[in-house]
Amino acid sequence: MHILNIIKNAGTQYSTESEKRTIIIINSLAFLTSMLVFILGGVFYLLVHSLLILLPLLLEGIGMLGVIVLNGLGKKDSANFSMFAIHYVAAGYWTILLGNAIPIEVVIVFLLIFLICGSFLVYKRHKARIGLLLAIALLLVATQLNTFFGFIKPIDIHPTSAYIMRLCTTGGMLTFILFVIFEFIKEITRLMDDLSKSNKVLSTNAAFLRETFHELKTPLNSIYGIAQLLDMVRKENKQAPLMQEISADLKNLSGAAQLSREIVNNVLDLKRIEAGKFFEIRMGTVHLRNCIEQCMAMNQYTGALQNVSIVLNYQLPQQFIESDEIVLIKIINNLTSNAVKFSPAGGQVVISVYREGSHIYFRVKNEGEIAPERQEKLFLPYESERNHITSGTGIGLHLTQQLVTLLEGRIRVINEDHHTIFEFFIPYRSAHPETTAEKKFEIRKDEFEGMKVLIVDDNQMNRYVIEKFVTKGGATALLCSNGQEAMEAVLAEKPDIIITDSQMPVMNGREFLLQLRAIPAFSDTPFIVISGDAFNKYSNESEELLKAGANAFFNKPFSFEDLYTEMIKHLPSKSIKA
Repeated sequence: MHILNIIKNAGTQYSTESEKRTIIIINSLAFLTSMLVFILGGVFYLLVHSLLILLPLLLEGIGMLGVIVLNGLGKKDSANFSMFAIHYVAAGYWTILLGNAIPIEVVIVFLLIFLICGSFLVYKRHKARIGLLLAIALLLVATQLNTFFGFIKPIDIHPTSAYIMRLCTTGGMLTFILFVIFEFIKEITRLMDDLSKSNKVLSTNAAFLRETFHELKTPLNSIYGIAQLLDMVRKENKQAPLMQEISADLKNLSGAAQLSREIVNNVLDLKRIEAGKFFEIRMGTVHLRNCIEQCMAMNQYTGALQNVSIVLNYQLPQQFIESDEIVLIKIINNLTSNAVKFSPAGGQVVISVYREGSHIYFRVKNEGEIAPERQEKLFLPYESERNHITSGTGIGLHLTQQLVTLLEGRIRVINEDHHTIFEFFIPYRSAHPETTAEKKFEIRKDEFEGMKVLIVDDNQMNRYVIEKFVTKGGATALLCSNGQEAMEAVLAEKPDIIITDSQMPVMNGREFLLQLRAIPAFSDTPFIVISGDAFNKYSNESEELLKAGANAFFNKPFSFEDLYTEMIKHLPSKSIKA
């Protein structure tokens, strides 16, 4: 047994784990072939005393042992080729030489199952597999033509000897076929086991990622909310000396919070696509210049760290197009963020927009070139580079390519005059400005005066941030930490609108919603859900809650502008002062 193990594992010390399986299969098959050849060869020579049988059998057997030697020397490619070349030549030679002593049907089955399936176990490249298929097809045609036309005459063999040889060759070929089938079953079983293990790992990782992102989004929501509140204070008190002193810091804080939000959202968007839950494209009128300027503003923070300026070269005569605003902003923001991060200190990022034919082209240019070999991998997931200021997740460009495709466009990267340019285009669809009602987000101190807003969240900081926002508009805030407390507050205070978290102890947001809607007096009370569940984007939580009676759904971290829009939409019109 020790000798057999040495033979079977010859050359495995030079290979990876995946290559070891192939080497063991080749060594085992080579040893089995050599033993059968020497044993059956002796029988054949006793039946037919011919050197045409003896010498080729010796060469075939020694050649198979040579395959093991090649593997032992670390020449696995040569060993693989030699294995199938010897079997290929031997199949053709013995079929022609022995004639009726080898059943042609068994030869065909041998070629189809043993050589094809065996080679597919070993060779993974499509070109190698196609070459083997063509060679086997050629051999089948050649042997069939020779059998029919008799170009080469087989040697004379006594009928009894031919019968014995037919039994031996059939048994030998069936042994090879069974060996390959057995190895295929082993490979399939191994792959199924690996798949089962991978699914368990993925399930564990998904649970870990879910919890991690949920925990991450809760403080990030607070940071983003406070940054928005401070930015509102800055805008309201621009002339105050203190505000002028800390204005730049507040802008940077707001930018950093926005950037963190975008990174988290990019990860979740990629998970959404990987899960097969693609974005539902919603076409509408888009103020294109405003979209681009919004993306520029979001990246001012990173640009300020490196002294990188962002410039817009807008060459379209019109400001409005028809597209999906959310998806378009994600694309432009990802490309701008990427260009800023990898620009040299003091550099400049130029965003150009122009129309050519029936398409709108967007070009984001920054200094520096990308090596051609790197360009091929840029749009693969988790491919990223690092610089001394910031690092990437390797998600942005892959996600961007997916989103551009959803908008029926294409994206590419080019080097031009020592600059890198990311260029994408989408179909041009005109739109009219009157279809878009532009509103500047600015909450008045008396906007929600007299309104009661019930805020439900088990996190004290999240309650505080939302409370600060609604009270800026003159509303009265009612605070609860779970759905059960909220139900009691609803019955006692009869709030005008409810803003609640989704995941809470005692009673979660969904249970709270169902109980509330079951009471006729509160069946129409505006109900806004804010969820910190990192995976709700593709677990249909939002759809389920909206169907259950929620009026709006947001993911943490959320924008106060979005919350304000929903509050205006759903609050009684009499409460909003002109």
